[in-house]
Formats: sequence, C-alpha cells, structure tokens
Amino acid sequence: MDSNMKLNEWIAESGNNFTCSDLQFLLRQFFCDKDIFLKQKDTLLDSNRLESLNKIKKEYKKGVPLAYLLGKEEFFGLEFNVNPAVLIPRQDTEVITEKAIKVIRDNNLTQVLDLCCGAANIAITIKKFFKDKIKVWASDISVKALTVAKSNIKHHGVKINLRKGNLFSVFSGKKFDIIVSNPPYVGKPEIKGSLKYEPKIALEAGMDGTCFLEKIIKNAHLHLKEKGFLVIEAGYKHKKPINSILEKTGKYEIIEYIRDYGGNFRGVVLKKKNHG
Repeated sequence: MDSNMKLNEWIAESGNNFTCSDLQFLLRQFFCDKDIFLKQKDTLLDSNRLESLNKIKKEYKKGVPLAYLLGKEEFFGLEFNVNPAVLIPRQDTEVITEKAIKVIRDNNLTQVLDLCCGAANIAITIKKFFKDKIKVWASDISVKALTVAKSNIKHHGVKINLRKGNLFSVFSGKKFDIIVSNPPYVGKPEIKGSLKYEPKIALEAGMDGTCFLEKIIKNAHLHLKEKGFLVIEAGYKHKKPINSILEKTGKYEIIEYIRDYGGNFRGVVLKKKNHG
C-alpha cells in the first residue's frame, strides 16, 4: 500500500463516499486536530492510517454508520462513546434537549429523569449544563445500553443516578419535576437502510411507531410533581396520534410543539395539569 499518499489525495479519491459532516468528523477523530482540513495538503498518510481509513470507507459504503465504526459521536458539542447497543445521538435530539434545558432554567426545576436514556447523552448534557443545581436520574431496559451510559458518565465526570428497568417500573412512588424522553418511535416497516445497524430495542415501536409514546404519556403524570413537565421526542408523523393520546389522557396541557432543524414536528413539551 502506498505510504506516501497525502491526505488531500485520499480525500480527492475517497471523500465523495462520505457525507461532508461525516468526513470532517472522521478526519478530526483520526488526526485529533480540528484544523486538519487546513493542513491536508501537507499531511502524509502512513500505511497504518491509510489502511484504517480504507477499512472504514469499505464498511461505511455498506451502510454501517460512522459513529459505530469510530465508537464515538458528537452531541451538543460533547463527545460520547457509542456502539451498536445504543442509538446514535442525533441533531433532532439536540433540539429536544435544548427545550428541556430551557424548561428547567425557566421554572427552576431540580429533579430530572432521562427515560430510555441509551448512551445517556441527554442526561449528561443537562447535568453538565446545570451542574450541582439539579439531580439527574437516567434509565433504560437494556443492560448493554447502560454499560455504554456508565462509560459516558465516567468520561464526563458527572453524577447521574442510573437505573435498569422497563419505563417507569423502577420508579415506584418517585416523582420528578421533569421527565425527558427519546423513546423508540420508529414503525417496524421503516427500519431500513442504516437504521438496520442500530439496536431494534431502541427504535421499534409497533407498526406505526406510537406504542411507547402512548405508554409514556399515559403514565408519566403519575411520576411528575404538581405542575411537572414531560418533554418527549417523536417522529414527524406523530403530531396527530399524540394529540389523540393527550385528549384521551386529559392529564396535560400542551406548552409547545417542538420542531427540528428541518422545520418538521419532532416532539412536544407538556405540563401536568393541577390535580391531574
């Protein structure tokens, strides 16, 4: 293998296999250098690095997400360990987290639950933002996901109360000021392409993607203090079904519909009604 290849030559030859943001993330990870694109003309690739980059390119072309190939993903400007046991943190969830931070700040909330936490990126981001002003719990049903969450909690040096359990089963009698959740919400027929590499347990929610949204909305009020909040992520098609669930439940007022960066429906901020 040619060990005299320059980085700009590899980019010219292979770069179009990657999305622009993935290529930048890949090279920043490989060279531990945020300015690598400015230096690419002078950067020589040794044979090991060249071989590794080409291996990643080969798997990436098959559809394997880059985050799993690198074992890392960025979320809210922070770096998180990921593997195929957890959902890859996404920009859509940054929007949900941002809303949760605003609700916590505006209402001086202190007791926070990240339900279906996966890599614990929501819980850790919120905890780092407020530090000792808040207490954060995070839970997931998957032992493998909780192992990744633990590694991220350690990496970021924060205190999070981690629990294993199915939705609210481990929080009997416990009430929070705010519950934030990015639950499974993908319909079975929609799990295709790169989603096939992500954990089914974190994605699949029946045929239309609403079964966990429904379970959470129907039960969250029992685990919220008076005037507590529920901030939940959902699919762009789920505004109508969520409104229907809310109508039947009658326990919340809708504070805000959340839109993602593309302007699509992505979730909702709910407030528990008094004596709800």
